[in-house]
Amino acid sequence: MIEDLKRSDFFAGFDERALADIAAFARRVTYEAGAVVFDRDEEARTTWILLSGRLRQGFEVAPGAEVWFQSAEPCDLVGFDALIAPRVRTMRAKTSERTELVELDADALLEYLEAHPAFGFVFMERLAQVVQQRLNNTRLQVIHLMPDLEAPGPVLER
Repeated sequence: MIEDLKRSDFFAGFDERALADIAAFARRVTYEAGAVVFDRDEEARTTWILLSGRLRQGFEVAPGAEVWFQSAEPCDLVGFDALIAPRVRTMRAKTSERTELVELDADALLEYLEAHPAFGFVFMERLAQVVQQRLNNTRLQVIHLMPDLEAPGPVLER
């Protein structure tokens, strides 16, 4: 399990002792293509490191119509809303192919971070960087949706 954690950029550079401690409350899970890993508004108690496959995150905008905003790739941290109050899922996550993940018990992880404040600080700083990067990606998506400001707009005829 330690080797699986090391594959993630998020856990890169952490010492062996911390990785061994975290591995104690981690397990490997597999989801088939089309499986919902978590759903919007549900209580968030786990977070994951994607090992292989792909996980899309988005919303159901109408019955049977889903819009995907993010796609997680191998080594990405997924479901980190389990580590941030109010610990409720903000999107649905669904596999687009067979996907393997390392599942981390968020309660145990948060207890570990509190008991090891120096490690906890670095961990939460990395988490803030992930959140910041995702916010920047979202901003870029919004910019691409904006109309061309130089193009003529609609004209109302009388």
